Amino acid sequence: MKPNFDIELLPEAIEFLENLDDKTREKIYYNIKKAQFTNDNELFKKLNDFIWEFRTLYNSKA
Repeated sequence: MKPNFDIELLPEAIEFLENLDDKTREKIYYNIKKAQFTNDNELFKKLNDFIWEFRTLYNSKA
């Protein structure tokens, strides 16, 4: 199955993810991959033509 879109993370986003604990980071990466193949408004929201927002809730943290 081909993903619906490609993902490019800014260096700041990569640095942010690297500073999270392992389980939280893994959950975010899992949700990013899931959003590539599904239409889930709980995970992924279009902010404008070029910017999309990922949302992840893990251990009651947003």
